[in-house]
Formats: sequence, structure tokens, C-alpha cells
Amino acid sequence: MATRDSSAKLHCEPLREYCSFSNVKSVVRGFVYEYETPKIVTIHSISIALMCRLIQLLILIYGVIYLMIHKKGYQETDTSIISSITLKVKGIGYNQTGQNKTLVIDGADYIVPPQENNALFLMTNFIRTDQEHGKCPESPDEKMSSCTDNDYCLANQNFQKANGKWTGICLIKNNSFVNASETRQGRCELEGWCPVENDRNIPFPIRDALNFTIFVKNFIEFPRFKVIRKNIQEDAAYLKRCHYDQGEHKGCPIFRVGTLLDIVESDPFEQLKMLQLGGVIRLKIHWNCNLDKSLNLCKPEYSFGRLDGPYKEQSFSHGFNFRFASHWKHHNRSYRTLTKAYGLRFIISVSGLAGRFDVITLTLNIGSLIGILGLATFICDIVALYVHRQSDVYRQQKFQDVDLHFQQIESLKTLPTDSSTEQTRRRYLNHIDDTVLNNHTADNGDATQNVETASKTEFQLEEVNQRSLYDNLQPTPKQISQQSTPQGAFINIQRPKSGSTSSNGSSLLSSIKQKYATRRSQLPHLSSEENQLYDKSNIFFVDEDTPELNERNELRGRSDENKQLSNSSSTNHGLSVRPTSTVETLL
Repeated sequence: MATRDSSAKLHCEPLREYCSFSNVKSVVRGFVYEYETPKIVTIHSISIALMCRLIQLLILIYGVIYLMIHKKGYQETDTSIISSITLKVKGIGYNQTGQNKTLVIDGADYIVPPQENNALFLMTNFIRTDQEHGKCPESPDEKMSSCTDNDYCLANQNFQKANGKWTGICLIKNNSFVNASETRQGRCELEGWCPVENDRNIPFPIRDALNFTIFVKNFIEFPRFKVIRKNIQEDAAYLKRCHYDQGEHKGCPIFRVGTLLDIVESDPFEQLKMLQLGGVIRLKIHWNCNLDKSLNLCKPEYSFGRLDGPYKEQSFSHGFNFRFASHWKHHNRSYRTLTKAYGLRFIISVSGLAGRFDVITLTLNIGSLIGILGLATFICDIVALYVHRQSDVYRQQKFQDVDLHFQQIESLKTLPTDSSTEQTRRRYLNHIDDTVLNNHTADNGDATQNVETASKTEFQLEEVNQRSLYDNLQPTPKQISQQSTPQGAFINIQRPKSGSTSSNGSSLLSSIKQKYATRRSQLPHLSSEENQLYDKSNIFFVDEDTPELNERNELRGRSDENKQLSNSSSTNHGLSVRPTSTVETLL
């Protein structure tokens, strides 16, 4: 039980040290005074370099030419436009209503209704029927109205398409030419407005309807920039004589009906059908204003289009039409004039875009462009890691494995040196000794695993402490002496023979300590406890006097640098060899 408590306390010691005031203070100080930068790996490969530069060039062309110049990425924009439209139609038309009879109509006749919101209906054809309230036969256009007796009309009094209320009487005309053997046909009687409208024969459209003119007045405001504009900018003399034309008079707000039909429909047959049966035309006003320039250049652009389907393609419900009636009374009798109007319905829509230079918008777009440039690095990394023939070399330099056991050993360097934590140091070092001895008393199967762990630990320690030397020299078995380095002693401990006991491991550890007793006597400036800590920590690291390190130092060819390296290693207990921040890899 006491062993469990001591083990639990021992495992809690790193947590206590991590949450201590000194550790928190060091973390805060590092956050304020330290700067971190990512590691850079340089790849000497023509194919990957050219691919990276090509992708970056394409991104720059897209960002500069399209986003910045064409789309004006340096401007703040406003599309919430406030608009008001006023429409006026002028023109005189006439229609032949009978022999030697002509009906002349003006704007009050062919504009129905007189005013709409952003829309206009121009009547180009009509059918008028004078009606009186009474009883009359149903229209012959309704095939269901044909009857032979009253019973049929009574049974279908609720017919939905009837032009009035059926009375249940079948009206049969007396015809002396009909034989007695033949069945007489009649029409069901209705009560309503008589006579019923006859629209089987549609007349020709109003003449001179193509010469009608539409005057469009448009007022807009961009509320974000507080800019108000209107489409009437020319003088009055020009407006009185101009008509819109896609070539010379693009800014004229007066539109001729014939010109609009030529723009939206080039087929003369379709134009005639639109005048005779009606159609729907869209008129769009678009404001595209660059407020960095003069406001006089902020002018509207007009575009047109046909919204209804062509008569050659549409077989049902052609064109556009509706009915309206005017009522009056004469001698207490009700009369009305029913008009079925055909014509052109104009729908006006307004849109706008205004832009002005803004530093914040420019900064955001530049930041976005820089972020998109990172796509080139991402693609090249994918190619180098998974596609290139030497991807393994690049993968070894880019990624770094972290061993938790190695991190525990490195934590010895960060333990505080004050007297309050000296007992913690000793307990933690004793725990490491016990762990090493316990790992060496395993059976043959565990011994193999321990050898792999020791080899991995040795490689990681050597990579961290002497990476700059290790990159220029590939070690050989001849160069590595397990008898003269602490790592060799450590591996000998990790490779016990089958049937060995923990006493053998203890003797090996004692021999290691004896071997470095002479080394400890050469450090007079250290206390006995610091020397003990130095010995225990140096069991896991390469000593500066090993043949491997000496041979690497001889390759340097400079005796003064060897002396400086030896002095710095003695001061830092032989542990302070840092790798460079930039690693170059040849693919």
C-alpha cells in the first residue's frame, strides 16, 4: 500500500512542477519575450520549383488582373439602390370600325390603367361589345351550350364556363329548310349581359401603334455614399428631338415602340402577332457608377428583352390580354361597353452598383490574395510527399517523431535548482534508475522490445543534441564504440542474456557510475549533488570524449572550433548542441 502511495506521489510530481509558480512565470515570460517561426525545408528540385512558380504566377494573374482591375477589388461597393420611375406615353392612333368609319384614339384610350408601379400597358388592339342586361342565347364558342330540349339545359345550369346564369330553356330557331326527320339544335338561354362577346374574329391592330413613344424618368440614390442621380442629364432641346438608338443615342430616355420591337424580336411575323395579340417586354435600367471619377460619367445603361414565348412555339394562351368595362344607365336600364384589350406590357426594372476607393477593402482583398498563394505550397507539398520518386527523403525532413520517454529525460534540464525542489530532483532521478533496472530484468521476449526502445532513445537523443554534425556524417558500426560511450553502456544494459537477474543489471549500472567517477572529479566547480545529477542525466546522452564525436570534430579541420565546442559542451554538461532552423534536402 505504501508503495502504491509513493508511486502515485511520484507520478504527480511532474504535474505539480508544471503548475508551480516558477513554471507559470517562465511560460508567461516566454509568451512575451519569445518569438516562434516555422521550420523551413529547402528542396532542390527543378520540377517542383517550376510547378510552384507556375501556380503562383497563375494566382497572381487572377488576383491582379481579374480581382483588382476588372472587379475593382480596391473599392467599397453599394448595391442597395433606391429608385423611382415615372412613365409617359404619347401618340395618336386610329382604327377602321366600319365602312367609312374611323375610330381615333389617344393616350387616355390606350393606356389602361393610367398608372402602374414600374410597369405600363399599351393597348394595340381591342374588341368592343355594347351590352344590355337581359336574356339571350349562349355563345356558340361554348360547345356545351348546344341543346335539343330544356332537360339538358336544366341539368347543366351550373356550367362553369357560362357567360351568365342558365335559365334551363333551350332556344331553338325556326328553320323551314330543316327536315322533320332531323333533330333540331339550339342554344341554352342565359340571363346576364347580352349579346355575348364574340372574339373569334380578331381585328387588325391599331395603326400607327409603332410610332407611339414612351418617356421614362428615373431617379436613384445610393444611400451608403449619399449620391443622387437621374437619367435626364441632357438639355431640353436635345430631349425634344431625340429617340433611343443603340448606336448614336444610347442615353436618350425616349423610346419608340417600333424600335423596341426591332430589338426584342427581329421576325416581322412575330412583331405583327405581338401587336395583334399582345406581348410582354422587359426594360432594364442599370447604373454602374465609379465614384472615384466625375459624377457626370455616372449614366444609366438600357437593355431590353421579350418575356413571353414566341407564337410559333406556344400553342395555348397566346400573348397578353384582359377585359374591362364602362357602365351607364338610360331610362332606368343598365348598359355597358365591354372591351377586350390586347397590347404590350412593359415591365421596368432598375439595378445599380456604385464603388469608391476604400483602404480596408483593399487590405482585405490583398490578404485574401496572399492566403490563396498558399495553395501553391500546399499542392507542391502533396506532390513532394506522395508523388515524387524521392518522397521518402522529403518526408523524413519535414516530419519529426516525438517520444514521451525522451521528453521525460529532457525534463531533467528544466527542473528548478533551488533547495525547495532538491528532494524532488533526487526522487525523480531514483525513479529513472528503478525504471531502467526493472526494464532489464524482463524475459527474452521483453528484451527484444527493450533493445528497440533503447535504440530509438539513443537515436533521438543523438539527433537532438548533435543534429548539425549528424547531417554531414553517416556513422558506421566501426565508428560507434559501445564501451567508450554512455549510450553503449546503456545498450549493454538493454541486452541482457537469457536467465540474467536484476543483480547483473545493478552491477552494470554500478560500473557505469564508476566509469564516470573520474569525469566527475574533473568538475571541481560542481557540488556533489550536481555531479550526481550530471552523471544520471549523461547516461542517456553522447559524451564529448567519445571516438564518434572526436572523429566528427576532426572532419571540421579547425582546432580552435574544437576547443570552443569542447568548452561549451563542458559548461552545458555536454548537452547543448542545437540544430539549425533551416534544413536543405536534395531530391
